[in-house]
Amino acid sequence: MSTIHKIVGVAAGCLLCAAAQGQWNNIGGNAQRNGLSAQVGPDSQNDVLWSGGPSSLISWPPFVEDGRVVIVRQTGFPPSGEPNGSRIHVLNLETGGSQGTINVPFASGDWTTWVLGVRNGRIYASRGGNGASSSAPVYAYDLMTRQQLWVSTFEVDAGFYDGVVFTSDGDLIVGSFRTVWRIDGATGALEWSFPRVCSVSGNCGGVLSVSGDAVYVVDTVAGGQTVKKFSLATGAFQYQGPVMSGFLMQNTPLVSPDGTILVPRVQNNTNVDFLFAFRDTGSAIQTKWQAPSAYYTGASLGVGSDSSVYAFGPGNILTRYDSATGSVLSSYATAIPADFLSPQIAVDAQGRVYVSNGAFSNGMLYCFTADLQLLWSRPVTNANIGGPSLGANGTLVFGGNGTQLTALRTVRGPTCDGVDFNNDGSVFDPTDIDAFLSVFSEGPCIPAGATCNDVDFNNDGSIFDPCDIDAFLLVFSEGPCTLCGE
Repeated sequence: MSTIHKIVGVAAGCLLCAAAQGQWNNIGGNAQRNGLSAQVGPDSQNDVLWSGGPSSLISWPPFVEDGRVVIVRQTGFPPSGEPNGSRIHVLNLETGGSQGTINVPFASGDWTTWVLGVRNGRIYASRGGNGASSSAPVYAYDLMTRQQLWVSTFEVDAGFYDGVVFTSDGDLIVGSFRTVWRIDGATGALEWSFPRVCSVSGNCGGVLSVSGDAVYVVDTVAGGQTVKKFSLATGAFQYQGPVMSGFLMQNTPLVSPDGTILVPRVQNNTNVDFLFAFRDTGSAIQTKWQAPSAYYTGASLGVGSDSSVYAFGPGNILTRYDSATGSVLSSYATAIPADFLSPQIAVDAQGRVYVSNGAFSNGMLYCFTADLQLLWSRPVTNANIGGPSLGANGTLVFGGNGTQLTALRTVRGPTCDGVDFNNDGSVFDPTDIDAFLSVFSEGPCIPAGATCNDVDFNNDGSIFDPCDIDAFLLVFSEGPCTLCGE
């Protein structure tokens, strides 16, 4: 088969992969809310792409899709600060320049605008929340034109800290204090809903299984809290896990790449404050391990591509845990200061860990190696849940109050070694593409002389996938090695 036919044959997969790689669609970045990205983030706090932006009293999370940042910037709170006190701003990812705003309709009893997420060229927003005391419809807007596409015929009482996750076909899974909804992303139709009993209103979001066929939520039961599993297709209850002692649940669960369900179940009581890890066997949810935890709320924790877990141990010590055993792999020896600890974590394709402590007066953004050696840090006053979000081209977006809104990006060029794939001494030629696609077509590590590193071209930990083809062809398209510094 010719090179061009091979390229056409995989083009659809490449485009889908490219769409997925450069997005940060929801709090936690993906359907497992684990902060793991295929992007390579910034090397330095000094690699500022742009800074400044619309002012805000409090920092809300930035979402990234199709070269745009979508974020609420708050200038007033209900009722006196509305109807225009919580505008949605659409910004250019490259420049930070405004591409327009959205004022979600305000009715008596509504709360501040919150963005559920951004997916498939649509911005989803509502005015429900305020501890589930306010209900409002869900609105969908076109990302490019900012025109309203639909409004739901029912209301939800979820809010920013609950968040949302998206199914593979773009439907929304919204978890609130007493209900979970599946909403058709294209039409706003209600596909199903089921009742639940969440512990603390405003911290009731769910996550999807790695297989994408189930929803996990944490509900209150006799004696404490438990993970419940529901069918994604129908919303039907399937089974639940062991009871975790304690009467509060103020953090969202997450799921690692190996399928481990992680639950930071804490209430500022060392007797019952633990990070729990569970396995889903297909017929039961079982405890894998538990580790003592610091007290924090509204957290979005992170995992590495090897499923190692980044969370906070007692004394606000950032710790990396083995997903299989819960053993401590490494830790940052200095306690992370925070007047109010609400950690938000993103992990890049090289394993670097970007951590916001979510604090107010002493808010900070940190960058660590995978084994938690500090690389750099910078202050972010009133960080709250304002990122970090890792978008296209490794752009890290985060914010605080006032005009603190920043995008960091390290400019990287192609390397000559990366495009002499067949080692014939000639770089950036069609034979390199032929060789690359030939290896890709054979399956993992089968061809003579091929190594797994050869076909994990974008270093995201996944081999022989369309993302590697995308990355390879992008480097090839840049031209000969004058771009490599030769």
